[in-house]
Amino acid sequence: MSETDLYTEILTEYSRGTTRLFRQNAGLAWQGTVIKHTPQQLILAHPRPIKMGVPGLSDLGGWTTMAVVSEGGLVPAAIYVAIECKWGRRRPTTEQEAFIDVVQRAGGRAGIARSVEDAGHILYGFDHTI
Repeated sequence: MSETDLYTEILTEYSRGTTRLFRQNAGLAWQGTVIKHTPQQLILAHPRPIKMGVPGLSDLGGWTTMAVVSEGGLVPAAIYVAIECKWGRRRPTTEQEAFIDVVQRAGGRAGIARSVEDAGHILYGFDHTI
């Protein structure tokens, strides 16, 4: 199994009902005027870099809905979710660990998933107060 297989399984299992998860890509891409494009090569004129995401952005992000108490009684609230998928012996980067920590400290649910069950624990396996 690869990390791609893992996050596909997590998306299939949990992105439904009151939970919505999305693949979040981060990295660097290039844009410009296409001069040549073959299956093996892309040549751009006036290339400009495009940075996507933030440092440490988790593989999967989205929300899960919880009932919270307000003046009018219980109301739904979307709680941010960040799941970093790792397979085998791969370890999260320092930036990924920092991103997960920030999400958790801000009241979201975040963690490392090495299995579909790990993702379920991140989403639903512990009490979370706002």
